[in-house]
Amino acid sequence: MKPEKILILKNDRGGDLFISLKTISSLLKNNEVTIYLSSLNIGFKFLFKKAKILEKKVKQNFIDKIKLIIDIYKNNYNSIYILTPKNFYFFLPVFFWKTKFYAIVIDNNKKSRPNVFLRNLLTNYKVINRDKLNKKRSSLLQLELLNKSINVDENYSNLTIPEIDNSIKSLLPKNFIFFQFKKTFFNKLNWSINEFNDLTNFFLKKYDNVLFSSDIEYNDFNKYFVNNYSYIDTKNNKILLKNNNKIYYLKDVNSQDLFTILNYSSYIVCPHGLITHISRFLNKDSLNLFNFSINSNKDIAHEKISFSEWYLNMSLNFIFLNKDINKSISKISKFI
Repeated sequence: MKPEKILILKNDRGGDLFISLKTISSLLKNNEVTIYLSSLNIGFKFLFKKAKILEKKVKQNFIDKIKLIIDIYKNNYNSIYILTPKNFYFFLPVFFWKTKFYAIVIDNNKKSRPNVFLRNLLTNYKVINRDKLNKKRSSLLQLELLNKSINVDENYSNLTIPEIDNSIKSLLPKNFIFFQFKKTFFNKLNWSINEFNDLTNFFLKKYDNVLFSSDIEYNDFNKYFVNNYSYIDTKNNKILLKNNNKIYYLKDVNSQDLFTILNYSSYIVCPHGLITHISRFLNKDSLNLFNFSINSNKDIAHEKISFSEWYLNMSLNFIFLNKDINKSISKISKFI
């Protein structure tokens, strides 16, 4: 098959990127591929050594849209894959009617995107529902966009999977469970440092060491972690030991180092999201934590629809937590 010039529009979040990896890897084989990534997922560009990577904003202004049109005009792409369903992207076939467009589209009672007219301009599209349960999750629907002449790369052979750097490996404890701390997740449960300590102390009953990360944004929790826990600074390749040298804070870690450290871990516990998808990509055993504010049947239906879009039939270990830390730990103990 003659190589094609392909543009992949994927300037969204990190978790969204990982559900597209099998589709992207399939497109990379024998093709000249350009990928638009955002500031939120470009840290994972190391996976795409075979592609040209361009950083674009998540929310694009008028100038950004003009630059995109100029890029398509100058490069004369054979195919464009709209894997981030932004409204503006669906107008591109109007200007470039000789180009093949493949897209994920959204059905919603309030406002579907795009409309029927613009959908008819697409070479192929697959629908994600936001008002009823999906029969297939998003990652599988994206694979169905591929031309029949393209073989699905089940083993991600066209991606570059890095090994852990020896200098970082030397800093890591042995037999550690990885825990992702998220301030918003704790806030919804009305949990504080006390609950965090309860969790990490429980983890130590199961594993020799605990390694945890936190939000990129600086907050009071991060300050507490640095002052009270041994921490590993991968940016400066150093470790600072405190009183408790079995619980380690992973400080200011970049995307590639986080990726390789997760692959080196013994087990992973995290709120559902980016780490969930990385864990599944790496075939790592993990437990994924959910907590929802359920006030009506409508809220329950919304969460079920969301789950069907991201996690349907993924053989995912998950539990729902509430404000009671002891009950939450009891649930977690059934998996680790």
